[in-house]
Amino acid sequence: MELDLFRGLRDADYRSRGLIVAEGRLVVEKALEAGLRIRALVCVPSARGEWESRAEGRFEVRVLPRSEIETLAGFPFHRGVLALAERPEVPALEPGNLPPGNLLWLWNVTDPDNLGTLIRSAAALGAGGVLLGPGCADPLGRKALRTSMGNALVRPLRRAELDTLPRLRAAGLRLFAAALTPDARPPESLPAGGTSVLVLGNEGWGLPAEVSDACDERVAVPMARDVDSLNVGAAGAILMYVLFGPRGSAAAV
Repeated sequence: MELDLFRGLRDADYRSRGLIVAEGRLVVEKALEAGLRIRALVCVPSARGEWESRAEGRFEVRVLPRSEIETLAGFPFHRGVLALAERPEVPALEPGNLPPGNLLWLWNVTDPDNLGTLIRSAAALGAGGVLLGPGCADPLGRKALRTSMGNALVRPLRRAELDTLPRLRAAGLRLFAAALTPDARPPESLPAGGTSVLVLGNEGWGLPAEVSDACDERVAVPMARDVDSLNVGAAGAILMYVLFGPRGSAAAV
């Protein structure tokens, strides 16, 4: 087994090696569900039977005490299993590969924890896929992948620039920009029906004006007067719950 691949986990550029780090049972399960090739897997003794059964001869399972795994990885390890898998490609949005159903479109979401949280929420709240605009963190990086609970591996991801917007309109999608502006409406006040794209920007400065202006409506979560904003992950989950829920026709996607 290529145990040396784990050394210096904090500093190694796994992306340049074409690898992802899968931490914990759920993330490794998603990697297997996505059909990724496992290059190396280590687990604690109590998990040996489970992972040898799942391996089915496709990869070697190395069993190490928890303390040795922590030393190998270079960080406190508490999830019972750690794996390296070959990195999948995140393709550009092109004719013919638009995910069906409601979509989440992210711009300049630079924090990997926020990105992972939004991908996880999108999966839970009925999004057919996630579009990644310029400036977003790596959705397959260690922190984002862990926070998404591996959903970044099994939920369709596409890279999308502003020039892809006509393709979305041609597909009959309605675009809603999350914005704290006077004309922003509570999502529940919008007419129900249709398939939606929720567009979210950076937590600090929001969406670029050209992106917001290109959307059909601006939406915002109503808040108490003494609170100026929500975390982008929380706001995104609330907006998706309303826009992608039973009030819309694509809720069963």
